[in-house]
Amino acid sequence: MNNFRSRSRNIGTTVAVTSSSLSASSDEYLTAAFLVAIVVSALLPTTEQEVTTSDVIRALSSLLERIYVLGVVAYLSVLYCNRRNESKILLQEDDGHCLQQQQQRGQAAAATAAPDDQSVGSYVVVSTPESHDAEIQGDDSDDEEDVVNLTGSYKLAKNVDFDKFLEAQGIGWALRSAANKAKPVHKITHRGRTIRIQISGIITGDTTYRVDGPPVTSQIRDRTFSDTVQYLDSRDGIRVHKVCQSGGDGKIVVTRQLSSCRTELTMRSKCVFDDGRESVEAVQTFERID
Repeated sequence: MNNFRSRSRNIGTTVAVTSSSLSASSDEYLTAAFLVAIVVSALLPTTEQEVTTSDVIRALSSLLERIYVLGVVAYLSVLYCNRRNESKILLQEDDGHCLQQQQQRGQAAAATAAPDDQSVGSYVVVSTPESHDAEIQGDDSDDEEDVVNLTGSYKLAKNVDFDKFLEAQGIGWALRSAANKAKPVHKITHRGRTIRIQISGIITGDTTYRVDGPPVTSQIRDRTFSDTVQYLDSRDGIRVHKVCQSGGDGKIVVTRQLSSCRTELTMRSKCVFDDGRESVEAVQTFERID
């Protein structure tokens, strides 16, 4: 104990002398100097010899190095914990709000694109009321044995080039983004040669066709189309030809084909332009859910 007091007194005297030579003689500075001297004394080797200024400087340097290392370790630890907490918060927010935000943006965009309160179908198709007249004409007597019945509900599982397909039709970015992220459900009622396609989700629609029947009028934004439907040669799907009547040119060909296992529906939508522009095709894969 006497040795510790002697060392502290010697170090304090040396630090005080050094401080005085640096023109810092205030009481507060001297008090801090003595406190530092006490800490430094623990770092100096036990000796009865007088402690020199060099010993104090070496002790202070060793102390500062240790403080620096501890500070760096503490900073990195806090930084890691903060980043980890931020990641957890972001994941929770995404799980809880991402879908809701997408739906809100999609509804706002759809309201802007279709201000007249019309029903909007897949890739923004609006069918006219006349297209449902054929629904009541369906009869089981029209069934063909070699035709695959498409009846079922199918949910979108995958999009390929759907954004490019919408852009080619002049659809704005906001609606394209919402439609491309949406997971609509297509409900198909296939009775005889009558096929009704109902679409639910952010974008909705309801169109009834008669295979090889009269044209059905539909709209895509400000363009009016005349639709006709035929069975595919493979008899496991349908092809809809949409010929533009006003507001633009070209046509759109939409095919829906059911897989051999009856669990997957592939929808191909292709824009064909009369002005020589390159055709654009989107491929959407739907999975049966009923």
